[in-house]
Amino acid sequence: MGVKRSKKGVFRLFVDTASRVRIFLSKVRRNLSLYRVKTDTFDEVFVEITSHCNFHCAFCPSDSLQRKKGDLKDEYMMKILSELRDKGKVIAFHVLGEPLLNRNFFKYLSVCDEYHIEAHPTTNMSLITDAVLENILDHPSVTLIQLSFQTSSRESFALRGSAMAFEEYLALLERIVFNRKRIASNCKININVMNDYHCHHDTLWGIFDPERFRQFMGTVEAWKERLVAEGAPAQSPHQSHAGPFYYRTLDEIPEDFYNRADEIHYEITPNLAVFVKHVGKFGMSDAFVDYLNNRKGHPYKLRNIPRRFPFPIPCWAVKAPCVLSNGEITCCCVDIEGTLSLGNIARTTLEEAAKSKKRARVMKSPLLFETCRKCRGRLLFHPQPP
Repeated sequence: MGVKRSKKGVFRLFVDTASRVRIFLSKVRRNLSLYRVKTDTFDEVFVEITSHCNFHCAFCPSDSLQRKKGDLKDEYMMKILSELRDKGKVIAFHVLGEPLLNRNFFKYLSVCDEYHIEAHPTTNMSLITDAVLENILDHPSVTLIQLSFQTSSRESFALRGSAMAFEEYLALLERIVFNRKRIASNCKININVMNDYHCHHDTLWGIFDPERFRQFMGTVEAWKERLVAEGAPAQSPHQSHAGPFYYRTLDEIPEDFYNRADEIHYEITPNLAVFVKHVGKFGMSDAFVDYLNNRKGHPYKLRNIPRRFPFPIPCWAVKAPCVLSNGEITCCCVDIEGTLSLGNIARTTLEEAAKSKKRARVMKSPLLFETCRKCRGRLLFHPQPP
């Protein structure tokens, strides 16, 4: 005899199935569109203005970095900005490191204002005071700020290697969210949270716990009415989904999303969202895998098995070139060591790098390269004794 479902259960099943279908079709469309991407241009560039960071996150390859850490030379950054002047490009201040540690950060934002370059800084928030946030928002070039909140519980925040307490960190996030200048600003803010739950149906680092994440999202949901009361734009009740990964109420999010390798974009207000990112292969270099395996208390012995395909599979990540703090121009932000170098900004330009034959090969057939095969590879988890 079959299991009888309630009307609510049937509706929930229908919503989850529809969500899975939308996500699948979106992935198919995105992958097919990559075959039509132009390989001689770019719309966005990642720039690592410093590789230094004041956090030491267990899930970040920063502490296992093989190249020398430092700030991008000021003359190199000014060269990049001059090349992008009035071309409608975007600079993402992100790869490794905390950009606010670079003393020229606000100078670069001012130049972006003057040169009409969109700026998208990523920050771990720890150096943001009300004055710093309002200074950032005073720059019209800043249209998006990525907050690397990542850890939504006291237990997972312990992985950040920070002297701050989680309660202090959460209070800092709340101050940013309810800053009056931010509420009145058109600048969008993403609160990024990392999901490693789907890895081996267990946590790779112990970052994501579904129950504690729901508690955090309950706090976020309670912010909505307060934000609207303080002047933030309200959601339109008739606005449709922006896409299969976009949700505007907690009920819309599939109950088992944390077991999937999907990304979730949850809108709080039109210019504020929680963005749940799954752990991919960010920085899964041999050095980082060795670093994780040697870390005290790590529950797994990891192996990264490079992936091979009999036909070319393009990659979305290489659409945006990346300039590392040592000046090396590489094909994507995942290549933290610069193994796919297209030259150094000291001796070449972004345009020359973008039009290089090597970049075209990486974009069209990335699995010809060992770095890309490892990025697309499969992590094997072997439990090891504590």
